[in-house]
Amino acid sequence: MAKSYVSTAWLQVQDSKLFTIFAWSQRQAELIPAKSWLTVLEIFVHEHSLVEAYQIFQENRLAPIAEKVMHELSQYEDIIEDSIVLLADKTLTIFGKGFRSFIEKDLQFELGSLSQETYQVLLQLFSKSELEDDRDSIKNIDDFTKLVEQLEKLGLLSPAKGSIDWGDLKKTVPICQAFGLTRGTPVDRYYLRKFIEEIQPQVVGNILEVGGTPKDKDFYQLNASASYQILNLEPGPGVDIQGDVHDSSIVEPESFDSVIIFNVLEHCYAPWIAIENIYNWLKIGGKCFAMVPSAIRVHATPVDYWRPLPDAFAWLFRKFSQTKLYVYGNPITVIASYHGIAVEELTTEELDAFHPDYPVATCIVAEK
Repeated sequence: MAKSYVSTAWLQVQDSKLFTIFAWSQRQAELIPAKSWLTVLEIFVHEHSLVEAYQIFQENRLAPIAEKVMHELSQYEDIIEDSIVLLADKTLTIFGKGFRSFIEKDLQFELGSLSQETYQVLLQLFSKSELEDDRDSIKNIDDFTKLVEQLEKLGLLSPAKGSIDWGDLKKTVPICQAFGLTRGTPVDRYYLRKFIEEIQPQVVGNILEVGGTPKDKDFYQLNASASYQILNLEPGPGVDIQGDVHDSSIVEPESFDSVIIFNVLEHCYAPWIAIENIYNWLKIGGKCFAMVPSAIRVHATPVDYWRPLPDAFAWLFRKFSQTKLYVYGNPITVIASYHGIAVEELTTEELDAFHPDYPVATCIVAEK
């Protein structure tokens, strides 16, 4: 079945340039550089077929702005620079107070009917913005398709409603209930490995791992001469300190140069207490290396309390003199993590793409 599209974008003028912004997102705004982008986005508000959209583009790409459009839009000239314009299915709306208008339903102006009649509303609304007129460069459907695919990759076009192909993901049980272990490497392990490669030279001196196992030292490829001890709730081979990370008395203050705590804080009933204790156990200048999964199924071993997101993680380590967050993930890997799709089933490009609103693993280096 041929792919169909719908526009999904928020447009805003900033310093005479036009940007698409991402609602309630940490993602940075993207520049709209050319008039062809506006024309294509406006067409897909109404027409979802690629072939039909191309025909409309060809019919309208060099047409002068209609007098009716200029007249009806003249009333918005004074507010457009303070407004946000929403493009959605059958909807082209000016929000005169920005996102406040979206919530308060005030100063909303719907221009969908005029847009469908002319496909020139965006060009006129943003006629004072710095835009390249490149419409004549799109000479055939291949050129048009390339632009459509570029807009889709940026997130400005999405599959039309009712056309999403769920495929193997439309199921109420995960593809692998064991994080992806039955298929290969869990996604969060991939990100932990990237973090370890980044921090490896910094993990030095007298090292404590909270919740570790003896084989971890080899996995982390730590210096063979480093002093490495394990703190765990339960006794076992290689466990040097049996106890609860919430108990400050089990480790002498200022006795470690490095503390590693990976995939543990989500299991702590009060992670802020655990981090306060780690702070006290570190020497001045010592560092804590921590990781939590931000998007993963519940794994009660023995209990599972939290999914600290990047802002929360930064707040938990606020007492440290210096911190650096490392955040990994995007919509594809969030879905993969929850469904148990393995690293080996994704490309490096898919794994390494980053979207700030979709963390899979949140890590930090915090120096006392």
